[in-house]
Amino acid sequence: MSAHDIIGGSGPRTDALATAVSPPGMISIRRALLLSILGITTLVLLVAAAFSYRAGLQEAGELFDAKLAHSSRVLMSLVDEPLSELDARPDDSEARVIAVWHGRAEGKGDALAMSDGHAYETKLAFQVRDARGTLLLRSDSGPDRRLAPLIPGFADQIIDGEHWRTFTLKSPSGHWYQSGELSAIREEIAEEIAVGTMLPLLAALPLLAVFVWFAVGWACRSLQRVSDAVALRAPERLEPIRLARVPREVFGLVQAVNGLLARLQSGLARERRFTADAAHELRTPLAALKVHAYNLNHANDDAERAQSQAHLDAGILRMERLVAQLLALSRIESGMVATAPTTIDLADVVRRHERDLVALGAAGDGQFQLALDATNVPGHASVIDALVRNLIDNAVRYTPPAGRIAVRVGRDGDRATLVVEDAGPGIPEHARERVFERFHRELGTGVEGSGLGLAIVAEALQLHGGSIALDASPTLGGLRATVSLPAA
Repeated sequence: MSAHDIIGGSGPRTDALATAVSPPGMISIRRALLLSILGITTLVLLVAAAFSYRAGLQEAGELFDAKLAHSSRVLMSLVDEPLSELDARPDDSEARVIAVWHGRAEGKGDALAMSDGHAYETKLAFQVRDARGTLLLRSDSGPDRRLAPLIPGFADQIIDGEHWRTFTLKSPSGHWYQSGELSAIREEIAEEIAVGTMLPLLAALPLLAVFVWFAVGWACRSLQRVSDAVALRAPERLEPIRLARVPREVFGLVQAVNGLLARLQSGLARERRFTADAAHELRTPLAALKVHAYNLNHANDDAERAQSQAHLDAGILRMERLVAQLLALSRIESGMVATAPTTIDLADVVRRHERDLVALGAAGDGQFQLALDATNVPGHASVIDALVRNLIDNAVRYTPPAGRIAVRVGRDGDRATLVVEDAGPGIPEHARERVFERFHRELGTGVEGSGLGLAIVAEALQLHGGSIALDASPTLGGLRATVSLPAA
């Protein structure tokens, strides 16, 4: 399955991708896995070798202890009766010495076994003493001194700087039989068991490293395909990466990339729509400004000049309002608001805009009827300000000079409510959904506007989890807009 299959096609490979090199210090997953697996395997093998050595030492000890006891018993059964004749010998007479094999052999297994003996015989010894402790018989592989105290059982003795493991047995005739062996035999056997077990495994580590290297590379193919799919994609293609045959470990990353692509696609579509809308809506006002400027420059008298100047000023104000509303709508749609989320008192926002409109002469002193309770809402102050401003501004623009405007702010449970009513012509029921579309204006109102006010309100409510309902005002006869927002 290729990168082309994952994303459903791709653009040309970029020069940046073709010449891309890994920055210094970048971690390699393959190298990290290889080193960690081999390190852990080596550590486990060393620990296993230590346990194997300990277990081998214990097993060898048990086996050799049994052999010592067995050797003493065999020796007693063979020589106990013949030794009776030695009991009457003088105390200063020397004990009989049995020679063992003293050849030299190296290696392991059969290399230590000769036709006339075994190399380990030099590490084994036995002694026979009478009831008085006088030495009667011994092997020449052991010391002349007593191997162990004449106490039946096993004992560990240090003789001439060497550690001996001994077993003492007393016969019914009163003879003492002692057999012993150097502990080095047990340690050598235990070491050979541990080394023999671990050496093949340690020797297999390089082969294991090669297998791990290729296995990790094979497992990372899907990750590489996803990487290639993103790198090879043309800039204008923002469709989601297909999730077929994506490894479970990469699934979250692919989903995050798809989410980013969706946000980019939405943002680019929003910017293209904004550019197209702005170009369309600014074309007519700019043409009108050019006409008014031309008329002003070519006026025949002062009256005509004053009229053209008034038209030009009004056109500039309309252009300024349109541009301001376009920028506000773009910021709210993209979520790039200038203020951080905070707690806003809706009543204070309404009072501020009411004072501004009265001061500017847009509304009469007694035109507003306010019923404001302190009600806090969480959100962006600039966006909530734009929401309130556009609702009140619409009400002022559509209300006749003698009409009234009623604004109420309150709280209903965990929701804050803002109600704006006017005495204007209202909006027909069939058109109440369309007025939230950008640049949509109902014909026949006789009021100039850009058709962006309610679109800004809708975007602000979507950003803050609010809602709006439009209906006819039962008291003033115009439009009633009821806004609901989460209360702080």
